Amino acid sequence: MAFIVNSSPGAGLRFEASATLDDPKAALDWAIGLERRGMRLVRIRDTATGQVFDEKALRDEIKRLQTVG
Repeated sequence: MAFIVNSSPGAGLRFEASATLDDPKAALDWAIGLERRGMRLVRIRDTATGQVFDEKALRDEIKRLQTVG
């Protein structure tokens, strides 16, 4: 499974390229880091399912997967 993390910069901030990570927790951590640096509209796409998450939705999905597995 791979997760692509994209974001849009806030006013006055430079663009940061998207990142592809294999682990949902690593993708969540990357998204949190982007938000701390002022990025907005951070989205995480699961390349296996095509599902798109924001930070909260991915956090909820990780919790759901932990309770199922």
